[in-house]
Amino acid sequence: MTPSRLPADQDVRDRVTTDFETTFLLEAGAGTGKTTVLVRRILALLRAGRAPIDRIAAITFTEKAAGS
Repeated sequence: MTPSRLPADQDVRDRVTTDFETTFLLEAGAGTGKTTVLVRRILALLRAGRAPIDRIAAITFTEKAAGS
């Protein structure tokens, strides 16, 4: 992605990916990249040695799935 094409909230996305001392709740519309940010955060945790994969809990769902 070129710098001119970065999302307006790129600073927030970067913080979610790198700030391991904070618990985050991401809420945004469909197709905005929430799952991508979640996966990047998990990978960053693993790469930094902050947590083994079996100690990470990640929850994601759609409103449609939650209403079923």
